[in-house]
Amino acid sequence: MKRRLFQFFMAFYLYKKRHPKRVMTFLVFIVVPLATGLILGYEMSSNVATAIPTVVVDHDHSDFSRSVIEYVDQSNYFNVVEEAQNDERVEAALYDRAAYVGLIIPENFYSDMREGKAPKILTVYDGSSLAVISSSKSAMSEILLTLKAGYMIKVYEGKMSIAPASVRNHAVPIDATYRLLFNPTRNFRNFILPGMLAALIQVGIACMGAERASETRGKGLAFSEHLMIILKWGSLGAVSIALTLTEQYLLFDMPYRGTILGGTAMTVLFSCVVFSIGYLAGSILSDRMFASQVAAVIVLPSTILGGYTWPVLAMPPFFQAFARIIPFYYYGNTIRDLCLKELAFRHILPDLQILVIFGVVLIALLYLIKRKEVQA
Repeated sequence: MKRRLFQFFMAFYLYKKRHPKRVMTFLVFIVVPLATGLILGYEMSSNVATAIPTVVVDHDHSDFSRSVIEYVDQSNYFNVVEEAQNDERVEAALYDRAAYVGLIIPENFYSDMREGKAPKILTVYDGSSLAVISSSKSAMSEILLTLKAGYMIKVYEGKMSIAPASVRNHAVPIDATYRLLFNPTRNFRNFILPGMLAALIQVGIACMGAERASETRGKGLAFSEHLMIILKWGSLGAVSIALTLTEQYLLFDMPYRGTILGGTAMTVLFSCVVFSIGYLAGSILSDRMFASQVAAVIVLPSTILGGYTWPVLAMPPFFQAFARIIPFYYYGNTIRDLCLKELAFRHILPDLQILVIFGVVLIALLYLIKRKEVQA
């Protein structure tokens, strides 16, 4: 086995020496994106945070308080890892990351409930872990509201002699119905991965654009040949993004509900635009390595500045305006919407048109640069 592995790595090394461009292209567009998607897909296989370590302090020690703790522990979202004796231990456990949620039940909890004094249960969350809060806070609220409604139903049945058919309407006088559209299970993986994977791949696409531009420097290519290079490598970048999303679809049940034609057009256009950015950097800067670094720096912050991880509508006015000149602003959210929503081609047409404008502007700039080179 060791001999075969050695022979394989030697053959790979020799092939890389003979065909470095082929190997680098294969690694950047195929191996790295698929490996990254596989790792992130398995890493987020729970979809939402579950079995969250929880520390409980029970000052009441009644049968009812025990049932509350058991109900929380039996939930898929929580795992009671410790029943502490004092409130200070809750903060210490969260500080040490031994737990992410704390539940403090006050003294005389059950007796105060029976007397109508509305005792308060204190829930404590680790605010440094927003992904945990997003699932734990809503789950804990649902649990406590369910317990409250159950207790009130018993009160109405036992003390006020209300008919069982009317009990629920008295215990819960307002019935609210909630509809969580497009991502009803609050699947964090489906929310974050489509654009995140594209954001990672775009760095490789931009760097490859700078590399290809440096290779063509001084060769006197016709402008149409430069356009063919952009189309060829931009399409290859689109294949890389499509393969990564397909991997998520096949292996990790990521949905894709929107138009396939629209998604394909968006991906090809976006990839060509990003490649053109790198190609411009490589055409302007003579240092090949520096051009690749500049191309990477240009596109790398776009995940944040483009409003994918933090919504643009919550940004200051300057950043809201700045986000609209970033190609990823139009692609990241759109590809996520295509995965989660049943969008038709007409829904994404405005974003397609803007990406076309980006492409036209970049090609016009490239034309001016190449024309200047010819004249020089």
